[in-house]
Amino acid sequence: MKALMRTVVAATAVAAFVVMAQDDDFDFGDDGAEETVAGDADEAADDEADADGEGATDDEAAKPAKKGKENAKTFFILPYCRTLEGSAEVLKPGATAWEPIREGKFYPLGTAYRTLGPSDFIRVQFGPEIEVTIKGAASFGTRAQALDVKSRAITLLSGTVNVKLPRTAPEGLFEVLAPGFKAFNLAGESRYVYRQVGDGDEAVIRCVTDRVDVEGRHWTVARMRAADEIRVRTSADLLFTGLYGQSGDCNVKLDQGRILVRDFETGENKEEDKFLDWKLSPQTAVRIHRALPAIGERMSVTVMTFDAAGELRNRCAFAEKLMEVNSGELGPVLNKDSADLAKRAAEAAETTDGDVEEEADDGASDASDDAAADDADGGADDADSDDLDF
Repeated sequence: MKALMRTVVAATAVAAFVVMAQDDDFDFGDDGAEETVAGDADEAADDEADADGEGATDDEAAKPAKKGKENAKTFFILPYCRTLEGSAEVLKPGATAWEPIREGKFYPLGTAYRTLGPSDFIRVQFGPEIEVTIKGAASFGTRAQALDVKSRAITLLSGTVNVKLPRTAPEGLFEVLAPGFKAFNLAGESRYVYRQVGDGDEAVIRCVTDRVDVEGRHWTVARMRAADEIRVRTSADLLFTGLYGQSGDCNVKLDQGRILVRDFETGENKEEDKFLDWKLSPQTAVRIHRALPAIGERMSVTVMTFDAAGELRNRCAFAEKLMEVNSGELGPVLNKDSADLAKRAAEAAETTDGDVEEEADDGASDASDDAAADDADGGADDADSDDLDF
């Protein structure tokens, strides 16, 4: 019995010591689970790495880390302000007023960050190698989500926002969101210049290093590389999207509705979504117009592409997911092609007129020859009738 009591007392003492240590390391005041010292997260990560490495053989060290530990090292539990120059403000979830930001402080997911002066600068750290920076008049917000979600996202609000991830970052790790698009599968550095305009918004997306994928309704830009840059214009009602090439060559996959395709192996017809691949280079453009029908829920869409001279190159109109309403590729006629067609039509008309006149002349001569032959035959018949008197 005494041994059992000694064991219980020892366990209680250890538990009390752990609770006291936690109270010393974290501040559980009005800010919830926000840490007051940013360096503690890095030190904890280093200590964990050292602990994992102690006593491990070469074969064990070569094995990949467990998925749970790997995700824990990719992101901190909460993002925090790593660097502050000048002044900046944050708007916490549920708050109605902005408050000054504090360097080294953790903030909950769903917080908005902004800088106001031209020399103001903040660096918000999401993980050991993942950060978002803004300078001057700029603002962004973090996505409110559960802590166990294996990805993070920010929402563009205004100004220039720079995002930096490891060059070997896996796909689906981080997203940049806006009303008309999302940038995903980020790796390396990327820059976003976002502003509100009179009837919508406009964003310039630049891949500084490595890769960026961008996706919107009825379009996808696959794998932007270093120095590629595009401009995305979106109306406030989301019924218009304009894509404009700024730098580099980007491959755009455009939706062209649903079509009926025959499977020659089975002899059956099946519906498939049709797409158009367009290279978005400087001065080229893509314009997508949408409309809500008065009857039904299928949105009507028109997708057009324009070359560097502003000439229409492709056009397709369709209803979403409705095979029966699809114009297919309309094949626009350019101005120079119109002139060529008019010239060919005139030449064809002249040729046709000449052939008709020749055929008329040939017909007249043939008629006269036939008449002469008939006269000759008639004379012979008369002579024969005189000789043979029936």
